[in-house]
Amino acid sequence: MLKWIGGCLVVGIVLIAVVSFFGLRTMKNSLSPDGSARVTIAATPARVFASLANGDSVGGWMAPGSSITTAKHGPLAVGDSIRIQLKGALGMTQPPVTWHVVQVVPDHLLVLRMSGGPNPNKAMTAILRDTLIARGDSTDVISTLTSSTLDSLRKDKSNITGDMLLDMLRIQSKLELDMLRNRIENRLSPRPAPVRH
Repeated sequence: MLKWIGGCLVVGIVLIAVVSFFGLRTMKNSLSPDGSARVTIAATPARVFASLANGDSVGGWMAPGSSITTAKHGPLAVGDSIRIQLKGALGMTQPPVTWHVVQVVPDHLLVLRMSGGPNPNKAMTAILRDTLIARGDSTDVISTLTSSTLDSLRKDKSNITGDMLLDMLRIQSKLELDMLRNRIENRLSPRPAPVRH
């Protein structure tokens, strides 16, 4: 009986691993060859930017399932921050991640710098550039994520952690752009506004 249960458990674990691998590969293939995430939203750049760079709306599309805290209401400005408390697995709390606003060009560009991450002893940094380009009645949003911290890990060919983490952050960026598009195009029910700190 124990052999049968053990065999079923091994088969289950292998199936989960295979599904996760192909799911990750499929999501990675949805990125552009340079690793950027791109979506086209049926709205003007001004309307897209109003949701992308606003402290009141980031909770509606950013980091689904996580707790989001912003410093103020209204449009984001240089120096503002967005704190994300990641949902922990099996009840374990994860260290928060904070995105700091470093550049804002209304209706064109939002640049955020991330600090924090899963290892409190080794803070991870990354830069996220969201560029908006008008396309007739629609807007292309191109999200480019780079990280000097992860690039140093990627240079060590025996360490695949850097590649995996960077891929996961880029996939998260793509998922968030899809959420933003769905929110603007009214395909989603609204999520609660972020908490103020």
